[in-house]
Amino acid sequence: MAEHSGGHYPHLAFLLDGSLIARFFLLLQQGVKIRRRVGCSVDTFLREEIKAGPAMIEKIQSIMLDGKAVDDIGSSLVHEGSVLALSGAMPGLVGATLRRGGAYASFRSAITYHETEKTCMSGEGWVNIKIFNLLMAELGPGLLRQGVLVRAADLADLLAERSQEFRSGCSVTLDGKSIDIGMLEESTKLAGKEQVFLTVDRSPERARL
Repeated sequence: MAEHSGGHYPHLAFLLDGSLIARFFLLLQQGVKIRRRVGCSVDTFLREEIKAGPAMIEKIQSIMLDGKAVDDIGSSLVHEGSVLALSGAMPGLVGATLRRGGAYASFRSAITYHETEKTCMSGEGWVNIKIFNLLMAELGPGLLRQGVLVRAADLADLLAERSQEFRSGCSVTLDGKSIDIGMLEESTKLAGKEQVFLTVDRSPERARL
């Protein structure tokens, strides 16, 4: 099992053809948890905790923190249990209104994030993260390689929908032991847990093909 200060979770590891990694991006849209340093600004979190460089941060046009639109990524803080949603440019008036620092930002004052905490506990914590549109291809592989905490039911639904692709294109281990992917398609729970620590990476053997 994957062990964190936040608890013990079954560790499910996929090694697969690189083209199949994108099949897991749906989980990022639904929301996953990552264990990272908290008590830092959104800017620091993006740069240091999910390794987004300056060019990537420029592509992140809309940032929602706990349901509020973020304009100032330097003063908004990521807390234990925060929900951080990241999106590239979205079309239409909605996209223009939610764009951080955009001309229409004043139209959404009621849903703009303002830091209210006087103090913020630092250290490691679970952060809920959601990633949308073109950002999934850029940030998704790195997050999946490092590992994310997912709902077992969401993972089971994904595997059932893509069963034929996964059967022919990947190998799977559960807590370090090789398993048949078929057993994962038959249950919404793994090892009696509602959540699973998932890692997804390109198979070295397939990468050489």
